[in-house]
Amino acid sequence: MNIDRIRRDLGANYKDDLNVLMDIYEEVSSIASNISNRQKDDEKLFPYINKATKAIYLCRGAEGVTTRGEGSISNSFEDVIEKLRNDIIKNGLRRMK
Repeated sequence: MNIDRIRRDLGANYKDDLNVLMDIYEEVSSIASNISNRQKDDEKLFPYINKATKAIYLCRGAEGVTTRGEGSISNSFEDVIEKLRNDIIKNGLRRMK
């Protein structure tokens, strides 16, 4: 199952909140399906869904923040859904209705 793989990929960043992760995954799957005009379970979408799910999970609590600096460390956040949309379209996964 993709959720198990995402949990493994998150490693120490995973905080044992499976319901939150599953909610994010379902939302991202639905958005990816709408963007691509494909079914939610289309395996071609899995890499993009997994990557976006991890990004959103890791950015929780910083919604709306574009940059953040702590000490000498600076993080830039991108619009995960916009990147998902661009990746799906650029890689030819969007089906025309």
